[in-house]
Amino acid sequence: MDTSTEGAVVVGVTGPGRETAALRFAADLATREGTEVVLVHAYGTALPPPPPSVLMTYAEAADVAEWLVKEVREELEELTGGAVPVRTAAVAGTASHVLAGQSATARLVVVQHRDPHWLGRLFVGSTVAGTAAHGRCPVVSVPMGWQPTDEPGEVVVGVHEGAAPLEAVLAGFEWAASTGAALRVIHAWRLDPAYDDIITARVAPEWHAEQVRALESAMRELRRAHPSVPVAVEVRHQWPTEVLVGESRTASLVVVGRHASHWRGGAHLGSTARTVLREARSAVMVVPVRSPRDADAGLGLDADDVSLQS
Repeated sequence: MDTSTEGAVVVGVTGPGRETAALRFAADLATREGTEVVLVHAYGTALPPPPPSVLMTYAEAADVAEWLVKEVREELEELTGGAVPVRTAAVAGTASHVLAGQSATARLVVVQHRDPHWLGRLFVGSTVAGTAAHGRCPVVSVPMGWQPTDEPGEVVVGVHEGAAPLEAVLAGFEWAASTGAALRVIHAWRLDPAYDDIITARVAPEWHAEQVRALESAMRELRRAHPSVPVAVEVRHQWPTEVLVGESRTASLVVVGRHASHWRGGAHLGSTARTVLREARSAVMVVPVRSPRDADAGLGLDADDVSLQS
């Protein structure tokens, strides 16, 4: 079985009819870019209890996994009329680890957040969060019911001061250019509640003007490289998660960054990215960032900035 994912759109699947929105999203991207879709199903390898309670052997589990992913393939072919090249892979292991491994050479990994229950608001599903935290390529979480539209909403990118991380901004520019959407780059910030009202009354106008200039300057080359993309730049005195979740109600895609490593060791999905993944109404793209940026430069204030990577 060919399990290579070089340049492919990888979709994590669990069975027919369960990730239809993710399949539509992946097919839409693959059609635009002329690439293939690889459907990946991860199946468990935990040791079974001793006889007589053994219900399924490892070989039988693998057979079931192969059957499931082939059923999903038929679903995708029906959705696209067979117009999108597709392969399948059934891989032993936990879903987030398998998909993170597949992301090493993939164009994009697509997952679907399926839990609409209120308990889902308490945490992001382990597959979505784990894949986004460890993915080597951009990971997109697609909400249930996603459908392609003729007139896409804006692509919204949340950034630190100075448009960091530029990897996330570049991903936003590229997505907007390929879909014909406008781009909105937003830097949101708040100080500690004990100081916010006092300090911002004195520095907010200067802070706002300086940050707008810094955003425009940092994105100058990206604007030149994507002249067809309409771009709006905003600096808001508001909690970052409130801004991005609010924008997701009309956006076609929300883009956030995620550092590839963290001072505590290993990959890390920050609180802002995790909240946006959980609460957003639109698709959310998490972009791995190679090198951490200092988001607390600027005026030297101890701000609770758009902590999209920490």
